[in-house]
Amino acid sequence: MQATQLIWKNDSWENYDTNENIDAQLVFFFGATKLIAQPKVYTRLKDKFPKAHILGCSTAGEIIEDEVLDGNVVATAIRFDKTTLDVAYEFIDNSEQSYNVGEKLGKTLNKQGLKSIFVLSDGLAVNGTDLIKGIGNQLPKDVIISGGLSGDGADFGRTLVACNDYALPGQIAAVGFYGNHIHIGQGSVGGWDPFGPDRLVTKSKSNILYELDGKPALDLYKKYLGEKAEELPSSALLFPLMIRPAHSEEEGIVRTILAVSEEDKSMTFAGDIPEGYMAKLMMSNFDRLIDGANEAASITESQNGDDENGESLAILISCVGRKLVLGHRIEEEVETVQSVFNTNTKQIGFYSYGEISSNVKTGLCELHNQTMTITLITEK
Repeated sequence: MQATQLIWKNDSWENYDTNENIDAQLVFFFGATKLIAQPKVYTRLKDKFPKAHILGCSTAGEIIEDEVLDGNVVATAIRFDKTTLDVAYEFIDNSEQSYNVGEKLGKTLNKQGLKSIFVLSDGLAVNGTDLIKGIGNQLPKDVIISGGLSGDGADFGRTLVACNDYALPGQIAAVGFYGNHIHIGQGSVGGWDPFGPDRLVTKSKSNILYELDGKPALDLYKKYLGEKAEELPSSALLFPLMIRPAHSEEEGIVRTILAVSEEDKSMTFAGDIPEGYMAKLMMSNFDRLIDGANEAASITESQNGDDENGESLAILISCVGRKLVLGHRIEEEVETVQSVFNTNTKQIGFYSYGEISSNVKTGLCELHNQTMTITLITEK
């Protein structure tokens, strides 16, 4: 396996590293919405790698090696020696279609030798929980699913996904990896601190939260946000919600807000908020967020099956909320990840509206929010 990194500059793709262009079978690209909406970003990448499957998405920030960029586009082209690939895509109009769309993707890619699926999804119209369930329903239990939800900075306006064509809204794309030589490692860790009382989810539907403890959810959030309530929904990223089953001592999973409704005082999240669950607000701690990124890298590295004669690719998907909180310290979480991996591991990624990875404790694939999630791709 060999990989080369590129960056979009002066209306063209330039090599970011010293590697020459390779005969790639797969290219990932991640960039600002206003840039990847331009057809030339895709077409000029296709000109460089005419035989490759090309997948990409809009972001809330771009990651390449130890840098975090804003308003740019980055790409990685990969040549595999022993691995075969296939891609699938579907379009979605609203979150209620998420499960069925996931089933279609899973069914299309479920072929002999499938080891892993990497997903890039619309970040606004999708219910990530249902999407993952739908994909998983069509696959053997040992197939690894990872990926993320596309972003649009802190604007929450529109998100774009590309799959062998121009980047478009409402699209979900996936690539399947096949064969005995591909190895996928993954890790996902947050680093947020819970605070305040446990609150019961008393009214919700799918990924829409209406009431906590019988009171409008949006009113509760506004109470904690104070003056920043005027900046909703982006300001709610400072106080994500952790949910867990009632009477459970599980750590729970974190949910990020995508939209709010003043009309019914509801909040739409990237994944399910089941009625009867307990919810708790969370707040940031700089050092804990960076330590969480390091832990995610360590978990991923512990599964490493790297080939000393080849290269590996680490795809980092971190949440936009972490980026807003870390501010000028944002590169620290990327640097700490890089310090864990060996020197023949390249890094690329983006800041997202949701992360897809197995739960470290249960092993089940879930939608995560406010985590650093890493997918490590290696050929053995």
